[in-house]
Parts: sequence; structure tokens; C-alpha cells
Amino acid sequence: MLTGTINRIDRKLRTLHGITEYTDSPSCIFRMEVASSKDRVVLADGTTVCCADRIVVLHLWNEHIPRLPRDGPTLGWGCRLNRAFESSLRELEAYLASRPDLDDVVAIRAEMAIAARERTAQLITIVARYGFERAEPPKRSLPMELHRFGENILFAMLVLVHNPASFHIDTLRRFCTPIFLSRAALRRRFAIAQAAPRKQGGDAELAKHNS
Repeated sequence: MLTGTINRIDRKLRTLHGITEYTDSPSCIFRMEVASSKDRVVLADGTTVCCADRIVVLHLWNEHIPRLPRDGPTLGWGCRLNRAFESSLRELEAYLASRPDLDDVVAIRAEMAIAARERTAQLITIVARYGFERAEPPKRSLPMELHRFGENILFAMLVLVHNPASFHIDTLRRFCTPIFLSRAALRRRFAIAQAAPRKQGGDAELAKHNS
């Protein structure tokens, strides 16, 4: 009953915010939302994301995230997560390439949501392998903080429902850091014709980070 209730709430929120699947691949770990940027960000490749520019915001597809083993992350789990991450970005690039109406999307945005701030640098190193870079998080007002806490509660419930082994009580106090990948970098790195296997080091780091 709890699972059904949480999933219904999640579906209604996705509909409200226009969060959709861009592929039916079972290995895709992201959904997407087309939104207007609320901040100005200058990326390393020279891309400038201005306020009101259209961006794609990535959201975790909780049901597709590889289930964490009860004994904690392993190298095999890290390999599956790494492959799913790369596959998801290739699918996103293919989808955007097939949608001329989304040609004005300038960047991809996601949020690293972690409970321990000291892990931020380690996570930045990992996501940089896929081309993402950190942006300074905006200052939040009290209403924004309350909204974030509500999101953390929903996220915690989704984790309990879909991947209980990875749940920790400090999920409720996740610290969020925005990360960006320019549209040009997505195309350059993940266009299907250019797809190539990555070094296994990324797999080991994913497993190590989550241990």
C-alpha cells in the first residue's frame, strides 16, 4: 500500500513539472525536464547559460537504478552503474538530436544530492569523467529550504520503496550541488557514432565512493 501511494505521488509530481522519459531503455537511470535556467553559468568550454535559456534538467529514474547489494557497493555494482550512466547520456543525446524543437537547449543540468558535504569534491571528480562541472549553488530562502526538505522526504520514501539497502537516515538532510554539461559537450562525448568504452577506473571509483 505504501509503495503504491508513494509511486502515485511521484507520478503526479512528474506530470506537474513536465518530467518525462526520453527512452524506454531499462538501463536508463534518468528522466528529463525541459526548463528555463534560473541562473547565469559560464562553463569551461565557453558555453554561457543565461537566465531564461532552455536547459534539460535530469531527474533520477529510481526504478532503474541498480539495486545496491545488502553488504554494500561492490565493483560489479559500480560497473553496472557506470554503464547505466553512460548509456543514459548516449540515449539523451540521441533523443535531443531527433528533436529539432529542442535545438535551443544549451546545457544539461543535474543536482548531486549528498548528505555529507565532505564528499562533494570526490563526487565532482567522478562526474567530471562524464563532462559535468560544478556550479555554485544559489543562496536559498527559508521557503526554498522547506521545499528542499520536502523533496528529501519524498526522495527518502522512494529509496525505501525501490532500493532500501541504500537508505540512510541522513538522506533527509541531503546537500545539493548543481552540475552542468554543455549541449556541445554532450554531443561531442556521447553521440552514438563517437561512443567508445571508458577506462575501468571510473567503475572502481563509483563503487569506492558508495562504500
